[in-house]
Amino acid sequence: MHTYKYLLTTLFIFYGSLSQAASESFLKLTSQDAVALALQKNQSLMAARSAIEKAGAYSRYAGRLDNPELKLGYASDRTFNDEGERSYSIGFEQRFPVTNRLKLLKRVSSIEVKLAEAEVRDQERLLIRDVESAVELISSLNLRLSLLDGMIDLQGGFAAFLEKRIENGEASTLDLNQVRVSLFSVKQEIQNLTKQRNGALGSLRSLLGLEPDMELEILAKRTLSLSLPKMAELDGEVLQSHPEYQFKAMLAEIAREQTALAKANRWADIAVEVFFEEERTVDEPSGIERDRFFGIGVSIPLPLHDQNRGEIEASRFYEQQIRYELNAVSLNLKNEAETLRRNAEATYRQATKYKESAVSLVEQNLEDINNAYAAGQVDLGEVFRVQEQHLNIQTAQLELWHELKQILIEWRAATARNFPTLDNGDLFHETL
Repeated sequence: MHTYKYLLTTLFIFYGSLSQAASESFLKLTSQDAVALALQKNQSLMAARSAIEKAGAYSRYAGRLDNPELKLGYASDRTFNDEGERSYSIGFEQRFPVTNRLKLLKRVSSIEVKLAEAEVRDQERLLIRDVESAVELISSLNLRLSLLDGMIDLQGGFAAFLEKRIENGEASTLDLNQVRVSLFSVKQEIQNLTKQRNGALGSLRSLLGLEPDMELEILAKRTLSLSLPKMAELDGEVLQSHPEYQFKAMLAEIAREQTALAKANRWADIAVEVFFEEERTVDEPSGIERDRFFGIGVSIPLPLHDQNRGEIEASRFYEQQIRYELNAVSLNLKNEAETLRRNAEATYRQATKYKESAVSLVEQNLEDINNAYAAGQVDLGEVFRVQEQHLNIQTAQLELWHELKQILIEWRAATARNFPTLDNGDLFHETL
């Protein structure tokens, strides 16, 4: 069913690669690894998958006849004449629908299985989005912490440089105090980012179905660049295959079948009875005689008063409501995908322009200041300031790329293009 066919092979390969690491309570994960593990062990997803089996169980036994009834009867005149007269009867009664009610019930139950599958697939889509977002956040925080560590080293070296200049009477303590305040501010930011990373790791463990004592290390490329993928519109077959759209479409199909079922319920089932009866009577002057009967009875209900009109009208209004909701889902999905596409393009242009202008300028400035320092034209303090500016620019650039990656993750989830695929039996590969 849907993703399970390729998940089985992939998860088997992935689980074997994690078994040794799991025993040591330490995992190194890429984004693809994290998605594979979440699809295997997320507890909420496992509970949702159980709903498919539940719907399947109902479907296997839906649309069957009601159980037959055994009818027993006995009567005697002992209380009154007490002449020894009595009778007894035994029979079986079975009800049969005169409409296609059972067929409709079977059809509705089979659609409910597909409905459960669509709901699980939609949960998988959202789970993949949440896992990829958590991994990207952790990776971004790691990069930012790495840059801040570099700034700590830089400002620490700058402070030592100023202390020597103060000893020689070439600098004031005011400059040193400013550097120390800046250094303290950077350390505070490191602590805040560390707490954010701990929170993101905790959320990721929950998504992956891991215990709190499992240590995680996210493996990601340390790059500050990203190419923008081709972002097609969400319409046509792509929209119709979207799990959220399919879920609502299944509800619409069930609503149509329920309207037909309400019409079929206008006629109640007919009852067919097969029975055997024996009577013992007193007949003068012959005495006691026995009469035996075998018969068939039919009970046909007539829809003269209750024609199930209330349920039929309510079903029609519900069917109309679901159609409107389906149209709303279609519009929401298309608008969300289009908004994310525009934001991705705008952020990509912003990040690219930032790299071409501010980053290139500060890198050229850093090269020039290093050359000037080598030539004795500037002091080391100016070099430290330009280096600090370079780190600040890198941090700002990192935040732009992180924003772009998050938008792409949201876009892939919004268009249901984030489901993993297999490539030559390898682990999951991301597709943009």
